[in-house]
Amino acid sequence: MNRLPFATALISVTVAVTLWLVAMYLEGDGPWRAPAPAPVPGAGIAAVRDDSPLRVDNGVASCEESEAALTELVAGSRSCETDADCTLFDYGYPIQCLTSVAKTEITALRLEFRKFVESCEYRVYYDCPTGAMERAAVCRRNQCT
Repeated sequence: MNRLPFATALISVTVAVTLWLVAMYLEGDGPWRAPAPAPVPGAGIAAVRDDSPLRVDNGVASCEESEAALTELVAGSRSCETDADCTLFDYGYPIQCLTSVAKTEITALRLEFRKFVESCEYRVYYDCPTGAMERAAVCRRNQCT
């Protein structure tokens, strides 16, 4: 069985480690950064800055209001006369997966859902089930189901 001489193996490992260190150095942004501006003598920490204002939960209230408006719009968008008047609205939370709504209300629902997404910074994401399941929107008692 042929074996590498010890010196060849040692040189190979040394070259590999050196190349790895060079690559790690070049991957960082240190060599490419612009030099920091020189400090002005005597400036120090003379000026005291105000703290940032406290964040009020306006975003949360806005998100809750937007979610309530969307849920209310979906509930009011189910009137129909025939099965052809209904379609599936599948946008996930806060609406159930594959919700049946009137086709005439799809544009308003999409706009309201866009407002919901914009106003809710931290919202729940989940995937609706996909696969062999088939669902169809039908009109029962003048309501899309």
